[in-house]
Amino acid sequence: MSTPSPPPTSQRRHRSVVSSFLCTGNEGTPSFRVSVFKRSDKVRVYKGLYAACSGSIDPTDASPLAAALRELHEETGLRPPRIELLRRGASYHVVDEDLDTDWTIWPFAWMLKGGGGGALLGAEGESEGMQVRREDDMSGDEGVEGAAKALQDMITLDWEHTEVRFVRPEEVGGMETVTNLDRSLRAVLRGHFMDGS
Repeated sequence: MSTPSPPPTSQRRHRSVVSSFLCTGNEGTPSFRVSVFKRSDKVRVYKGLYAACSGSIDPTDASPLAAALRELHEETGLRPPRIELLRRGASYHVVDEDLDTDWTIWPFAWMLKGGGGGALLGAEGESEGMQVRREDDMSGDEGVEGAAKALQDMITLDWEHTEVRFVRPEEVGGMETVTNLDRSLRAVLRGHFMDGS
């Protein structure tokens, strides 16, 4: 059940957005990874920064959950059964003075499923900081092996992103990200230390 966003507290522009993390591996183990998407130079705000798969909640969306599913499909080509809701976090508010915007953020975590329905990258020895890039950025014989190749085959990035990486949750705090990305991640993950401690 969604709760309507409160009215803006000032003359700032107000936007309600969803923020979705794709997850791989087994939660609570060293194999667990979360997605971060590098925003392209074609987006209006936060160019070149890492973010979750995000977007505005449209008036036609039945709920924040419906908006999250729509955005994931638009930006990655993924939809159930390739993704399964792992957890939804409580919405929260953030003010970005530079953009004169009051944001309401609805965070979600989704488990990325393999062809057989199992979580991907659960085995030991997977590549750390795996990166999936746009297909048109790949040249010649350059390729991605093993699990990273499976992810690339599953994810089709749209114009809003140039790459997606799967990183340990504690790595997010050290990356150049959009405002409060680590807060969104903390809202949907349990038992992970965001500061590396």
